[in-house]
Amino acid sequence: MLPETFLTVSDCLMSDLPRPEFWDWYVDRQEAECARMCRAPHAEIVTVTMTLEDALNFMPEQGGPEQPYFDLLRVQSRLPPGASVLGYELVGAEVSLDFHSWHCHGFAAEAFDELRVELNEFGLINTYEQATRVLTWMLGQPPENQPAPVEWIVVAHARS
Repeated sequence: MLPETFLTVSDCLMSDLPRPEFWDWYVDRQEAECARMCRAPHAEIVTVTMTLEDALNFMPEQGGPEQPYFDLLRVQSRLPPGASVLGYELVGAEVSLDFHSWHCHGFAAEAFDELRVELNEFGLINTYEQATRVLTWMLGQPPENQPAPVEWIVVAHARS
């Protein structure tokens, strides 16, 4: 179900994922490009984004919009024209903005069986609507099957 190579913002699944020292995403493209060239020249930079409503609900739960890792969310930065969304990932965020993916918990096969939601070639869910449906289903699991007890959100991966 999960392709051999897939996109994720979680360093749980990709230990060589270039990331800033203190959190799991870059807010400066030049810094991200430098890290990519030094540590993963074969990799491609993708943008991680979320809906405005999700961002406004998420930031207060993660220390508030004044956190430096929310610079782009705080100013409501938009994807550049011509950017293409590759798909959606369900991620859980620790307070330090360290992300877990729903793939850490192996929910993809069950989501397909229960909801008929398939992953695309990037290991991502194709639409935001499908992703929110899977998130609701995942968080409604019995306690013994629940994902990590952190704030779970839908993020998009985009190529720009």
